[in-house]
Amino acid sequence: MPELQALLVQHRPEVLRHCYRMMGSFADAEDLTQDALMKAWEARDTFRGEAPLRHWLLTIATNACLNALASRRRLELPQAERPPARAGTPPEELESSRWLTPAPDARLFPDPHQAAERRESVALAFLAALQRLPARQRAALLLKDVLGLSAEEIAGALGLTVPSVNSALHRAREAAGAPPVPSPEPPPEVLRAYVRSWEERDLERLTALLREDVVLAMPPHAVWFRGAADVAAFLRTPRFQSFWSPGVRVALTRANGLPALGFYSARDGYRLHSVGVTRFEGGQVAEMTVFIGPRFLHGFDLPGTTAQFSEPSLS
Repeated sequence: MPELQALLVQHRPEVLRHCYRMMGSFADAEDLTQDALMKAWEARDTFRGEAPLRHWLLTIATNACLNALASRRRLELPQAERPPARAGTPPEELESSRWLTPAPDARLFPDPHQAAERRESVALAFLAALQRLPARQRAALLLKDVLGLSAEEIAGALGLTVPSVNSALHRAREAAGAPPVPSPEPPPEVLRAYVRSWEERDLERLTALLREDVVLAMPPHAVWFRGAADVAAFLRTPRFQSFWSPGVRVALTRANGLPALGFYSARDGYRLHSVGVTRFEGGQVAEMTVFIGPRFLHGFDLPGTTAQFSEPSLS
């Protein structure tokens, strides 16, 4: 059935986005997407076309995610789970497996036009809010408000009654809060200045780009900072300077619908160290979530070392 194979490939990015929103882990989402598409292929003789293929695939993927979530802990972001730390608080590192992971736009949105239209649906803040919902409420909210299924279709997918779906949707919307709004793209000159401030170790230029209420989080570290003064104080600490002072190179990429920087530190032999997902507002940095370590780098098409690229991305 080559036509079905082609359709499965066509729907894969949407299934992947759905699994990522459900799970909060990009590696898990990739595994579950592959599992769901394999199950769909194996059950192809049972698909009669009463419902659109898209709905059938989303039902299979949703139930695969629900089964996986039954035995897994809820994933977090530091800035969504605890108050900000005071300046001078040393970073407290927790196990990487407790945190949300970023997702590369190139995998989530192979079509760049889709990324422009839907990037808010994979925003880190939205994912963090979703993770606080019970799994079935999370599924109902995503299937209705993000993917556009009817209450009747969701009831069939989740094995619930329509009143139960409507009740779950009401509770989920109350708990998750207002839907996300798109973050504006930074002007090119601002993004260039941001990259150069890191590569030139220009703390004055970097802090000038920060909003007064900027947020800096660094999973797997549990502490996070709010405010330009506290962020600048952290950037001056010996601990951070030991990373920055030997030299940093940057590769520009995108993650979760936002600009992101791949950081390479000379301290690590200019190997890929972390990915910083950056949200801008009004031409300034509003939030930096820097994911540190191999668990968070899965799926990014970034060189492993700077030997594999010759010039800074925006020089």
